[in-house]
Amino acid sequence: MKRIKLAVIITILCIVFTMIAPKSYAADESFELQLEASSTTLNPGDSFSVDIIIDNMNITSGDQGIGAYQAKIIYDANALELVNVTPATGWEVLENEGNMVANTSNAEVVTERTHTATINFKVLDNVTFGDTTISLESVQGSSGTTTIDGTGISEVVSIEEESTNPPIDDNDPTDDDDNPPADDDNPSDDNNNPSTDDDNPSDNTGDNDNTQGGSTTNRNQIGTSSNMNQSTTSNRVLPYAGIRNAIIIAIGVSIVAAVVFFIKYRRAV
Repeated sequence: MKRIKLAVIITILCIVFTMIAPKSYAADESFELQLEASSTTLNPGDSFSVDIIIDNMNITSGDQGIGAYQAKIIYDANALELVNVTPATGWEVLENEGNMVANTSNAEVVTERTHTATINFKVLDNVTFGDTTISLESVQGSSGTTTIDGTGISEVVSIEEESTNPPIDDNDPTDDDDNPPADDDNPSDDNNNPSTDDDNPSDNTGDNDNTQGGSTTNRNQIGTSSNMNQSTTSNRVLPYAGIRNAIIIAIGVSIVAAVVFFIKYRRAV
């Protein structure tokens, strides 16, 4: 019963739409109804939506925009179920069995790209996998004074079997991610075998060692120079230190001699 009432309302609206629109058609005016799916890759049982966008308006009559349109939603009923059509903000929509009429809530026209409505679909469980197309046909719009033929831009979605197993490549023993490059384990790889030149005494590295040896010689030479300088300094200091040591020794010998002399003197007495 509800479907019958809705069909009657849609029919009346189409008649009213035709009456409101002018009796002439503008061949040089046009607009597009584009479809944009929320997802283009789907699985059985998925729900998704398709927005209806009005765009590319070339309108010179009336208010130079589109205030209402009608269209037929075309889809594969063996793959998809049309749940409903909901209006976007500022729009009103009626739909019955894929036939829809949409108009602005304020009776004004739109002149720029605008989201007008959303078609809600569900993928059937027993669907045949593959691509399916959703499109709009018999598109007509009104500028307020003229009926304008529009173009429906279709959208293609892909229905795939839901995968429950990881990709085969992840378990493939030949996958590069699971096996390091063969060169890493190759004994002949340069990374695992040092270059022959590194062990060659005639290599430049040997020259570096010789150079280091030369550096040692230079350090020895520097040390020798330091010793020579120290010796020179000692030669300047020794005379003063020798006099002081001689006086101390002389005093010590005198004391010893005096003690010996005193002991002999005491024994003689």
